Amino acid sequence: MRNVLHVGCGAATIEKMPGGFQDGSWREVRFDINPAARPHIVGTITAMDAVPSDSVDAVYSSHNIEHVFAHEVDKVLREFLRVI
Repeated sequence: MRNVLHVGCGAATIEKMPGGFQDGSWREVRFDINPAARPHIVGTITAMDAVPSDSVDAVYSSHNIEHVFAHEVDKVLREFLRVI
């Protein structure tokens, strides 16, 4: 089973992600800043310290990067790379 970190998951689940993640070989690890979204991990995309390095096989992030400042984009992408 491969793990996909669903960054900024909100209410969406793996069923709302692209079809390639729905073939039964992926386990969704939900990550969100809002505890009300019931993520597995609560945190921000600029500091994903609660996600261990090299712990996931993919990161899925839809409509999240536009919510950070331009100078934070590189930091966010480095965090994505770190956890993969």
